[in-house]
Amino acid sequence: MLRTTPYDMAQIELALEQSQHQVSFRSLLFIFWGVIVAKCSLLQWAIYSYNLPIDGWVYVWAPSFIFGILCMVVYAKSSLGEKTKAPLTTRLMRGLWIACGAAFIIFIMESIVFGGFSPFLLPGIFAVLMGVGYFIQGVAESRKLYELLGIGWWLGACALLWLANVNTLAWLSAMLIALQAAPATVVYLQNKRNQKPLNQALEI
Repeated sequence: MLRTTPYDMAQIELALEQSQHQVSFRSLLFIFWGVIVAKCSLLQWAIYSYNLPIDGWVYVWAPSFIFGILCMVVYAKSSLGEKTKAPLTTRLMRGLWIACGAAFIIFIMESIVFGGFSPFLLPGIFAVLMGVGYFIQGVAESRKLYELLGIGWWLGACALLWLANVNTLAWLSAMLIALQAAPATVVYLQNKRNQKPLNQALEI
């Protein structure tokens, strides 16, 4: 029978705590950015719909993203503590979402800067990339919820690409709440509830 030393128990507990912190942090990121982008998308819809004399990219999107990035950096440093090497799956998923974000920035430049296609196609393209990110993460982490969310994003993308008008901004805002912020809140609360039983099991 294998005997577990106090050092081994400490290492196991540390690994579990780090894993839980990473899940909680990622869920908070999904909630935070989901709400921010939903807010910006809805305000941009209002600007277009009511012909408001406001440059949404300058006065809505840019300040919101600068604020979001600053908050994310500060929270990451204060909550995650000492930097440790993340597991391979975590690093792959981080790279996946960065790649999706970079791809969307390229589409934004092609549409807004170079005028290659209608900017009202951007919400649909965004939804396609969100579906890719969620579905691959669901497969990699064996999370059926994320796979279903990926499919939901793809179905929504079909509708957004078919509409391709100003109302896609409002629909995208609703999708961000329903398919990102709300599910991430559920995952975050479940992780918090599971944290206590794990800690109690380690103490026994």
